[in-house]
Amino acid sequence: MKRVYISSNRTDAYLVRDRLRHAGIAVHVFNEHAQSIVGDVPPDVAWPQVWVDDDADAARAEQVIGEFRRERMRTGQWHCRQCGEDNPATFDFCWKCGSAPTTAG
Repeated sequence: MKRVYISSNRTDAYLVRDRLRHAGIAVHVFNEHAQSIVGDVPPDVAWPQVWVDDDADAARAEQVIGEFRRERMRTGQWHCRQCGEDNPATFDFCWKCGSAPTTAG
């Protein structure tokens, strides 16, 4: 097993876990309930951590995590062609109607 991600909150750890599982990488989240001991131990020890089961998957996991981080940094908005609603750039689907953004083709 190898640690590939440390998060300051469980939500991000679960998002990374699910993204890695979707990519076919077996992972586990550790320390998901240990945040209350931050201060007694260093944060990187108590924060939720995502570990790959097979060390050979670590490099591919890092690529998936890198894409996750780039997506989280998107700024701006996109306009839903289905319902006309504006959505934050980080949304993969329209919050109002559930449509995916379309690309000009």
